[in-house]
Parts: sequence; C-alpha cells; structure tokens
Amino acid sequence: MIAEPLAAGASQVTVALESPALLLRSGIGGPAAGKHLRIHPVGAIFGVYADPQEPWWGAPQTALSDEFVDVEAGHGFLLECVQYGPGLAAASLPWQGGRRHKEDIARLTNASTTISLIRDHGGGTVEIDAKGQAVHHYSVADELDVRNFRRGLEAQVRVHEAAGAAEIHTLNSTPLSWRRGEDLQDFIQRVGDVPVDPRHQAIFSAHQTGSCRMGTDAADSVCDTRGELHDVKGVLIGDGSAFPNATGLNPMVTIMALARRTAEEIKRA
Repeated sequence: MIAEPLAAGASQVTVALESPALLLRSGIGGPAAGKHLRIHPVGAIFGVYADPQEPWWGAPQTALSDEFVDVEAGHGFLLECVQYGPGLAAASLPWQGGRRHKEDIARLTNASTTISLIRDHGGGTVEIDAKGQAVHHYSVADELDVRNFRRGLEAQVRVHEAAGAAEIHTLNSTPLSWRRGEDLQDFIQRVGDVPVDPRHQAIFSAHQTGSCRMGTDAADSVCDTRGELHDVKGVLIGDGSAFPNATGLNPMVTIMALARRTAEEIKRA
C-alpha cells in the first residue's frame, strides 16, 4: 500500500508531529528522528436509537471497554464512547449530496458514535520538505493492524446491536447501513470487506507519539531513557514523541508524567 500523507485527527495535533521536524531542521537527532510514528488509528461506527442521545452534552468519555486490548501478539484495541459536536460530525459523515447531508445532520440527536482505538504495530514517518515543513506519512498497512482495525469495527457493530440501535451506519466513502431485522452477520461481513484505506473509509488519528522515541540503540532511537538525545548532550525530549512504542491507551496522564520526569532531569543537570 502506498503511504498516504497523514491528516491529524480532530482530537489533537501533538508535538510528536513537530518535534522530529525541529530536530531534522537542526540536523540533530540521529537516523531514527522522525521514524516509528504511532498514531492510534481509530475506526468509528454510529448507531441511531429511538431515544435522544445528544452526544454533544456531558463528559467527553464516560465509558470504555478493554476486553480486546490483547487479541493478538500483545496488540488489540479499546472500545470507547466519544463526545462530539455538529462540526466534527458534519466533517466525518460521507458526502452523498446536500439534501442527504442535511437529513443526516438532522438525525444526530438520536445518534451515538463509538470508536475502536487500536494499538498500532506498524508505524509511519515524519520528514521535512524543501521549506523545512513537517510532512507526515502513515498507512494502516501492517497486517496485524488491519486485522485489529476490522475486529474493532465488528465489535462496535455488535455493541450497537446489543444496545438496541434501530440502525447502524459506517463512515465509508460509500456508506453501509443495517436496520433492525436485517442479517447482522451479513452486515459485519460487508463492513469487513471494505479496504482499510482512507480512500474507502474514515480512519481517524487519536494520539500521535513515538517519532523521537527513547531507547538504548542510537541507530533505532533518538534519545536515551532519560530523554537526552544520543548525539547531542543537554538536549532532552519531554513530549509524547519520546514514547518507545504505542501505548494502546489514551496517553494524556503518561505524557504529563513524562514531561514532569524530563523537567526533573533538566533541573538536576
């Protein structure tokens, strides 16, 4: 699969996309700078219910399931609920014409969306162009990631069906739909047959990490386990780009802890 330029997810744009670019512009960081980008690829499914769901109200994430975090070789996915406003929903819904889009938006009150966030096994890159601007490339091409992405979609479909959804819909470029009373397994099969490719279905990025990862091998990592660059003493990485691998979970607290730890190292220097 040809790598596609990465469009950052709506949730955040982290410094893991810019830290390696800064190093590359500066000519430091070693051969691993910009390699091993992880983005937590996310697939989404939404169900339409008889009762109002109003997903734009309340806490951003009130529930998740970790049942599938280790389905194969230490990798899997989280199932999460999400809060979103009409803007994100409108941008995510596949375009099928103005009238249909208006109708879909009008139904959002009764819609509820889930996501499956996979712990990526494969990775991407951050490079710089002739002007020194960051250029990101990532494809869900790793075979394990493709399997887990499809497993995540299937799990979401089953959750919505069990929760009583009257309809279940995908965010594919050519959307797939199921209505209660129809064959669920046939729908799951059709969902799984869609290529895991942004030209065919929505693939979101939840968290970007790992592009200046820490490690002991200067050929395969950018900084040591304290966050200090292998090739330039006194320069430390204290953001999510220093993650040695994908976490498979929402990394906010981990990033905060890493930043504090790096700050303490700077203070001791």
